[in-house]
Order: sequence, then C-alpha cells, then structure tokens
Amino acid sequence: MAKQVQSFNAEIKQLLDIVIHSLYSHKEIFLRELLSNASDAIDKLKFQSLTHPSLLPSDWEPSIRLSPDAGTKTLKIIDNGIGMTQEEVVEFIGTIARSGAKAFMQMNAEMKTKPELIGQFGVGFYSAFMVADKVTLHTQKAGSNDGTVWESQGDGTYSLESVPRPDGTGTTITLHLKEFQEEEEVQNFTDAWVLKSLVKKYSDFIAHPIKMKGEKEDETLNSQKALWLKSPSEISKEEYKEFYQHLTHDWNDPLRTVHYKAEGTMEFNALLYLPGKKPWNYNMRDMEYGLSLYIKRVFIMSDCKDLLPSYLRFVKGLVDSSDLSLNVSRELLQQDRQVSQIRKNVTNKVLGTLKDLLSKERTAYEDFWTEFGATLKEGLPSDSSNKEKLQDLILFHSTSSDKMTTLDEYVTRMKEAQKDIYYITGDSLSQVHNSPYLEKLKEKGFEVLLLVDPVDEWVVSSLTEFKGKKLQSITREGLDLDTEEEKQKKAEEKKQAEDTLKPVLDSMKKALADDVKDVVLSDRLTQTPACLVSSSQDPSAHMQKLMSQMGKEYSTPVKRILEINPKHPVFSKMLKASEEQQKKWAEILYAQALLTEGSSLPDPVKFSQQVAELMVQAAEGQH
Repeated sequence: MAKQVQSFNAEIKQLLDIVIHSLYSHKEIFLRELLSNASDAIDKLKFQSLTHPSLLPSDWEPSIRLSPDAGTKTLKIIDNGIGMTQEEVVEFIGTIARSGAKAFMQMNAEMKTKPELIGQFGVGFYSAFMVADKVTLHTQKAGSNDGTVWESQGDGTYSLESVPRPDGTGTTITLHLKEFQEEEEVQNFTDAWVLKSLVKKYSDFIAHPIKMKGEKEDETLNSQKALWLKSPSEISKEEYKEFYQHLTHDWNDPLRTVHYKAEGTMEFNALLYLPGKKPWNYNMRDMEYGLSLYIKRVFIMSDCKDLLPSYLRFVKGLVDSSDLSLNVSRELLQQDRQVSQIRKNVTNKVLGTLKDLLSKERTAYEDFWTEFGATLKEGLPSDSSNKEKLQDLILFHSTSSDKMTTLDEYVTRMKEAQKDIYYITGDSLSQVHNSPYLEKLKEKGFEVLLLVDPVDEWVVSSLTEFKGKKLQSITREGLDLDTEEEKQKKAEEKKQAEDTLKPVLDSMKKALADDVKDVVLSDRLTQTPACLVSSSQDPSAHMQKLMSQMGKEYSTPVKRILEINPKHPVFSKMLKASEEQQKKWAEILYAQALLTEGSSLPDPVKFSQQVAELMVQAAEGQH
C-alpha cells in the first residue's frame, strides 16, 4: 500500500496538544509509558501463544531494547511482542485521532472502570510527542508478514504505509528528539546514564529484560525482581533488608516487615516496613510520606498519600495493584472506592502488626513508641473509625513507675475507691512529676497519666473515656477524689474554713478580678498554698499555651479559677494583714500558681520586687 496521509481535524489537534503539553508533570514519563506498552505487548504474545503455539518462534525470548543515537538525535524503543495489524494501528494508535473529543472523554471515563486499558497504545503512546518532534512506529503482528509504518509530527497529520518489518513480529518506535531550550531543563534522552536512571526509577521491576548496548556488550537495565510478588517463604531476611534500604536510603535495619497479598473484592500486593529510627528530616515541613504505587510492576508515583493516613506516615513501602483507577495520565489517583479500600486494608494491617508487637515484644514496641508514638497518637482525634484499635496501642508515662503503661494496664491497677482515669498535661516529665496538682492523688495512692507530647491535648479531647472510665484532667475544677463517707466527714470542716477565710476570699477576689474567674477553697492541695484550675468548658492552660505558640491566640483571655489551700499557714497570716498587704499577697500567690503550672508571668519584674519586699519584711521581723 502506498503511503497515505491523513489529517487530524481541528478538534483532535487541540486534544493532542493537551496530551503533549498539559497531561504529564514530567517529560521523562514518556519512557515509562512506552516501556509499559512494550511489556504489555510481550505479555499478550505469551498469552496468545498458549492457544496458538505457532505464534512463537522456537528460539523466542522476550526482549525490550533501547537504542539511542546521539548523532541523529533519535531514541528507539524496540520489542518483540504481539505487534499490530494496520487496522489495529488505526484503532489503537489512532484512538484520539479517529474518535474525537467525545471518545476521548469516554476513554477517560472507561479507565475508571477498566484500569487494564492503562498502558495500551493511545494516550500513553502520545506522551512521546513531549520529547519528539516526529514519531515513527513500525509494527508487525505475530503470525503475519505484513508490517505497518505510522508516522506523525504531531502537527495535524499522520501517515500510514505497508512495509514489512525487518525484525519480524514486534514494534519499533523511533523518537526524533526535539531541540529544547536550556531553561526547559530537559534531560538528554540519548545519554546512556540518563536512560539507565529512568529505567531504574520507573521500570526496574518490569518482568521482561530491558536491554541497551553497553561499551562492550548488552546491558540489562532493570532488575526484574519485584520482591513483593514473591511468596514471603521464598524471601530471606537479608533480601527484605536490602530492598528496604534501596527503597528508603535508610541504612538501619527495619523494625518490622509486613508482606502480604490482599485477595477478594480488591486484590493487591503490599510490602510495608516499620522503620527502627526516625529519618533525619522526620516531621520537617518538606518531608514527603506515603507509599510507592505500582501498577502491574510499573512505577506510578512515590509518596502516595492517598494510600496511607497521615498518622502512619512513618510506614515505608509500596502497593502494587492492577485494580486502581488512575487519571488518563497515570499520575494521579481517582478518588473512589478502590483507593479507600486499599487505604483501609493497609491501615488495618499496620495497626494489627503494632498490636502484635505490643503483646509479644514489649521492649521492641517501646523502642518504636519512643521514635513514632507521638505521630501514632494523632490518629485518635483524626480517625474515629480506628479509635478503638488505636487506644489499645497508646503508651503513657505515669506516676506509678518509670515504665510506660497502656490504658488497659492502668485500669487493672485502679484502686477500688478510684472513680476516673486521671491525667495531667504539661511541657516535660520533670515539670508534671513535681506538679502541686498531684498532691492529694499521691496521698490517696491514685495513679496519674503524665502527658507531655503537644498532640496529647487533642488526644484527650477525643478520648474522653475508656472501658466505662472517664478520663479526667486533674487541672480542672470539680475534681472529685473523696468517697461519699469522706465528703460527709469533711463537710463541716469545709463549712467552717469557708466562714473563717471569707474575708481573705473576698479580698483576693477583689484584688484578682482582672485575672481570675473566682477564688475558692481547694480540695486537691495538701502542701502548696494555691493553684489555678480551668472550668470544665474552657481550654486548659497548656492548650492555650500551645495555641499561642502556633500563633492562634484566643480572641478573649480565658480566665481560670484560683483554688487556695485552707490549711496552709499563709492564709491565717493574711487574716491579720491590712487590705493593702492582702492585695500584694494575693498577687504573689497568683504569680506562684502560674509558675508552678509552668506558665509565664505577665509581669516578672513586679513579682521579683514583691518577693524582695517580703524577704526584707521577714528579715526585719526576726530582729
């Protein structure tokens, strides 16, 4: 057949421009697309040869070859796969050219329900025009002696010609590479090192060898070792470690390897790793996280956040699925049920692995917790569907010992008279360990959880109870520590103290009216003269501090309640003091309460002057 030249209509040319100039983020993607097409063509030939053995020559071996030529500025991608008839060239290569905008949109929609279309000739093939100003395709169908040459400059026309292919069955795509401007920063696609690195990046695990002429002999550029597709029983610990280091560039051993195949309504292979140590850039602003995504061994993207919740961002690894819907450029996931299923499955698997580690290897789990515990806790306020699983995995410091505890272990140690699970939040363990808020709880032998991670304030706002026990902050008002019998015994004592100290309470309320909501007698202090507590509906002092550090100040200052210890001798002294002295002492006690909880003083200079005056007065009183 003589060469035929056909024209794209205006609508089609516009679509082709979109594919070439707008569809892909990186021009280098073209190589992934064309190598994937070549791999598919080989797979199809092998499949068809099962029922038609004559299609395969006796000495046939699958082959994909790259042939760069810097002199002519061309790059050839050659395979010995199924090839195409001229009708199939028109159908597949001409998918856009023949069908128009309506069919283009239809194909985009089809890819959501038929991911197997991805990688076939069509849109992926046209990515070649991102780097080539002319593309020549020479193909010959298995079992046929008739070859077809398709050629286009992507400028509105393409040609078809019947020419037997010298190599017989298969396809050769010749890219006549463009002259790019320096500012475009496009790699030299005739450079052997560039091609090797791109194959390693995108197509390393394609099942068929990708070869290129080396200095002396052919080099195979891809490893073909898709470790995740093997049975775990066939893989050594050293191979898992080697792949982890290749994937993450972390030369430490992984803490745990999770390798499995999900089957049923959604099938995929997953190879996941729990690292032993934080990477150096963990939680930095530019840190990337997520799993690498492969479709039928072909690399699609790294750091795919859609497959992993952010509180599991320490997990490394990959997912390989043939059931995922991508957009037409194969770069972005469609937001659909398939993605949610994989995400749910992966999350459950990781949480199950952590639970197993906690129950069977406590020391190893505590090492993991030291590195990534604060991150895992983020799941409690953000992932309600997994709240029960997560609350069983959380470890806490507590007043009972230096060892960390789970909530379940805490509950089993609770004293019979204890009503709630008690906790305190703060900036450091040393600060909360010595907090005056603990005084009465220590006296009663009640254990208190010590929460010192910034995320803990959000954790306890969502984790309000566990196994029917309420989580209660010991820095809030209404802390109920006594039994009914103890309350009755102390009722008269409390009434008497209120009557006795009423002048002091009234004086302090007046002096601190701008600073506190109220001044009341405390039932939680045994040694410290005063402390500040938050109302049940107000944010804690620690939460206010954290919000301030993030630049999110509350619109109006949140006043708290000052509780005073009626048994402390300072208040019997205040009864005898003048009104002016009571005001000064009230201000000093308020400042002390701020300091003991770890808050900053509104006026440190004034406080130091007041303390100095007290010291002078005390010294004079001794003489």
